[in-house]
Amino acid sequence: MNLFPWREKQLKTIWRVEKNGRGGYLVGTAHFSPLRFQKTLRRLILGAETVLFEGPLDQESMDEVARYGSRGEGLPSVYDALDPAVIGGINRLLAPQFNAVSTAGPVLNLLLAKPAGFLEARTRGVRPWMAFFATWTAFLNWRHSMDLEAFQIAGKLGKRIEYLETIPDQLNALDGIPFERIVHYFNRYRHWDSHREFFSRVFLAGDLESYLSRTGEFPTRCDAIIGRRDPVFFQGIRRAFERGPTTAFVGVGHIPGLQKLFLDDGYRVIQGEPC
Repeated sequence: MNLFPWREKQLKTIWRVEKNGRGGYLVGTAHFSPLRFQKTLRRLILGAETVLFEGPLDQESMDEVARYGSRGEGLPSVYDALDPAVIGGINRLLAPQFNAVSTAGPVLNLLLAKPAGFLEARTRGVRPWMAFFATWTAFLNWRHSMDLEAFQIAGKLGKRIEYLETIPDQLNALDGIPFERIVHYFNRYRHWDSHREFFSRVFLAGDLESYLSRTGEFPTRCDAIIGRRDPVFFQGIRRAFERGPTTAFVGVGHIPGLQKLFLDDGYRVIQGEPC
């Protein structure tokens, strides 16, 4: 079965948001993806004066995230919370990806590092969210970042780049992911294949309703990552829309909440990319 039909598809997680002749595009991203969407991203960015991202994507900022995530002293250990049978099962699940190399940047390269005894090496002594992302990104084996690609395109086109939050804001949100949700998701590793296939399918279709129906147990679908940040993102995006043409890139999990907030504020929200 082809888990990555993306090579023949167009990006559909795009919404035109307008009110009183002002607005722009709201783009739901997959922070990790199996291929690039260069042409669509360039079209979305070309007509914008301002391009928004959740947080800074420069190398220095990403290095800061990696350093912070690697410091887990005094925090609960994901590895210690897992049954040996689960550890063995996940290590076997990840074995086919151990020799792959990422081209998506320094942070993904760190997350995708694959030494012997993967789980112990990458989940002991790190913050719980880093343990999760190190394991999940290795499992996905998706080599690109939509956010980083859009950031690079915006820079080359000379667009004004702004952020909806700071790196400390993002790190605080990541620390708020409940430890129990992370451990629960590790324990359900046998379902990861179906989750990956499902996500790739509904993302390509731009099907938010299906996305919401099946991703509730994913660790980042929690209040610290979604509920508390959606209103902050909304305010920042709305300010940019009122100032001039804007394209905002946020994780697709934020789209349902942002869509509702814009509709409640009198905006028209129409799914579809620019011509």
